[in-house]
Amino acid sequence: MTELELHGGDELVPARDGELWARLAELDQAAEEFEPRSANTLRSYASDWRAWERYVAEVGIPLEAGTPGAFLGFVIWLGKEGKAPKTIERNLYGAAVSLRERGVPVHPNGPKKAKKAVDALARMLAESGEQRGRGQAPPLTMMQLRAMSKALPDSLKGKRDRAILTVGFGMAARRSELANLLARDVVVTEKGLLVYSRYGKTGARSPAIKKGENEWTCSQRAWVAWAAAADLAPDGPAFMRFNRHKMLGPITGQGIGIAIADAAKAVGLEGITGHSMRAGLATAAREAKHDYKTIAEQGGWAPNSTALHEYLRIVDQWADNATAGIGM
Repeated sequence: MTELELHGGDELVPARDGELWARLAELDQAAEEFEPRSANTLRSYASDWRAWERYVAEVGIPLEAGTPGAFLGFVIWLGKEGKAPKTIERNLYGAAVSLRERGVPVHPNGPKKAKKAVDALARMLAESGEQRGRGQAPPLTMMQLRAMSKALPDSLKGKRDRAILTVGFGMAARRSELANLLARDVVVTEKGLLVYSRYGKTGARSPAIKKGENEWTCSQRAWVAWAAAADLAPDGPAFMRFNRHKMLGPITGQGIGIAIADAAKAVGLEGITGHSMRAGLATAAREAKHDYKTIAEQGGWAPNSTALHEYLRIVDQWADNATAGIGM
């Protein structure tokens, strides 16, 4: 095909510089391959690749083995290591992505067939009653949230943790969303808080959190108390980390999780994680008769999120139960 370029208005003439077209082709290829990834995703892929490296070294196969047999063996190997099915599925997907990025021809049916082995392992574990992994985080109830908030000391760190709990619950925040908030992202209004989360799994969002009815779970009251006590700079982090009650710098997602878990343990609650707040907001909102769309928008869930469907099912299984009204 003859290379063409625009010349003298709209006239098409043969291109004099094929190098320009080659550069354009490179940009097009880069656009096809472009896939922005968060720091968490990159860490996960790195962990998946390390697992793959251990596997191929132990069983004695090439590192660049992208065959169905290699993937199936990977699943079996991970299962023998005691990994949970969800972890194995993530390792499998991450290893396949990493192999492709290294130019390894991955058999198109390799990961798909190996996924069937993951499903088989999950069924086997369910039938035997064996549980692997932490399982799904339990939803944080409003009563539990109130108890955790009330038990926090009236110190600078206590004020911070109360704001983390109430703002995080109200916006159904992921840990990374809270950790990356700037002080100016949290806007106090007459009706409550407007929080601007600049990025997340489903993109930027701006959930509104109404002024609370209870002093211990009111996010507006908690935020105002923390922001004033910490003298936050508008362009600085919304939440800071501490060392012996001294502020050092912006908190991390891990720090958010620790603050939540510590507040839960202080009132005798076990198994509460950062994700418990997302599950808690979803279930509490459903119990208050809010619809799927409203809850999904508040928490930044995708329209067809299986995780959100599962949270709502916890409530719906009792609200509309097949055994109700049948004379049992």
